[in-house]
Amino acid sequence: MHRLPLLLGVAAEALAALQLWLRPDSLVVVLLAVVFHTLASFFFAQGFWQLLPRRYRLPPRRSLGFLFLILWVLPVLGVLGILWSITSALKRPRSRSARNIKTIPSPELPFSPPVIFPMPPYSQGALRQIVHFAERPLKRLKAVMATRYMSPRDAMMVWAKASRDPVDDVRLLAYAMKDDNEKALTGRILALTEALPDMPSHMQVACHKTIAALCWELVYHRLVQGALRQHWLKTARRHLELVVAPSTSAAADSVDPDSWLLYGRILLDSGELASAKAAFANARANGIDEQKILPWFAEIAFEERKFDEVKRYLSALGRSGEKGRGLAQIKAWWNT
Repeated sequence: MHRLPLLLGVAAEALAALQLWLRPDSLVVVLLAVVFHTLASFFFAQGFWQLLPRRYRLPPRRSLGFLFLILWVLPVLGVLGILWSITSALKRPRSRSARNIKTIPSPELPFSPPVIFPMPPYSQGALRQIVHFAERPLKRLKAVMATRYMSPRDAMMVWAKASRDPVDDVRLLAYAMKDDNEKALTGRILALTEALPDMPSHMQVACHKTIAALCWELVYHRLVQGALRQHWLKTARRHLELVVAPSTSAAADSVDPDSWLLYGRILLDSGELASAKAAFANARANGIDEQKILPWFAEIAFEERKFDEVKRYLSALGRSGEKGRGLAQIKAWWNT
């Protein structure tokens, strides 16, 4: 289909050239040659437009108008230039110079995957030493972060040291982790205390035990200090007395031995040695394992300066405790 417009364009362009060759002085002939040239430009534009690749033919009016303008302004050179562009330049692939290619190596990951150890690589003592002696703040910060896998009682020794760190990030992180544990326990205590009056009577005893255990956990893990510690200790004692105080010798079996054990620990922490010893005796009478209360009897005997009884209680202690723990060290020292 493109051949017919091109042939018509060649014919019209030849007539225009012939008119100018024969009578170049006549104005009518010049105007007639312009008309033939215009027709030739139109036919050439139609033929060349059909030869263009598809992406260059859109939009049709603009591409046809551009071709017509080039062909009309440049009578012979326009045809030759567009013909060369279509037959040669547009058919070739783009040249890709090697200078335009830039090889970029694969970047390394910013962080390597963490190493998962079967056991924590640092103990509570090692973390405390890192917080105390490490010069780099980032290392001290990581040591504080590692305490989230430890019990609050063991971690409290690290938090206490980190809370006096000169770097704000280390100090604030220690305070935040301590406050999170304290707020979690306090929130549970307040929720149970508010729900206690609406509970059935048969469920209130279990609720009192739970509240007392949570209050004791705040004290035992050293999450509270000073007057606040005494407040939670008294709160734990008050709730637990509602469980064990109504018990008489006839109804002693109604109280589980774990409640007596916890009550004895609270009394021992309050400095009431005789009452604590009686509570531990009630726990033993209710069937608690002897190995659980022997360390507490030994502690009471030590406070009363009855060292022979301390050695006797520790000698009867069958479990040696975890390696490196305080109970194992105390037993080894007293039995030497």
